Amino acid sequence: MLRRLGTPPRSGARDYLRRRLIHHGIDTSHFARDPHARRPDIDETELRRAVEKSVSVAGVLRALGLPDSGAMRRRIGLGLTRYAIPTAHFTGQGHRHGRSAANRVPAARILRRLPPGSPRTRRPQLHRALQGTGAPYVCAECGTGEEWHGRRLVLEIDHVNGDRLDNRARNLRYLCPSCHSQTGTFANRAGGTQ
Repeated sequence: MLRRLGTPPRSGARDYLRRRLIHHGIDTSHFARDPHARRPDIDETELRRAVEKSVSVAGVLRALGLPDSGAMRRRIGLGLTRYAIPTAHFTGQGHRHGRSAANRVPAARILRRLPPGSPRTRRPQLHRALQGTGAPYVCAECGTGEEWHGRRLVLEIDHVNGDRLDNRARNLRYLCPSCHSQTGTFANRAGGTQ
């Protein structure tokens, strides 16, 4: 219609024309929807129902049958704010928070002497297994904890006898990076098993 009138199809002109037609009582329900027009708000009861059975915004979008896009996430966020819908039960990216992995290796299989040629056990596994034994998370030499000068300090795990395959609890200890660098076993100086 705007082209027929010789007017460029700008959104302002479309809005003006629509208002004028409605003002004069002309039915515009058969007009194609403006692709740039704001979509209607999400129904509060539908949104509440979707939020109750979801643990993330992505889950809410799936429950409502909406595409997962930035615009849709923004609409959900606006609806949550407008209707004051609580989302404390949302876990975000921590959707497995508080639940153990099904394939988690038990501490008893980690804290043992490995056969020659085995790969080294990664620090996160050793740390989890040591924490399970109740080993204090402080440097065995200087007593420094997990914070140093107000910043987080990751303690290193030292193999006392220098053998990286000997993961028995009595052979492992936490050391701060400074104390660990002064030991004879640091970076395999003792010539233990690779």
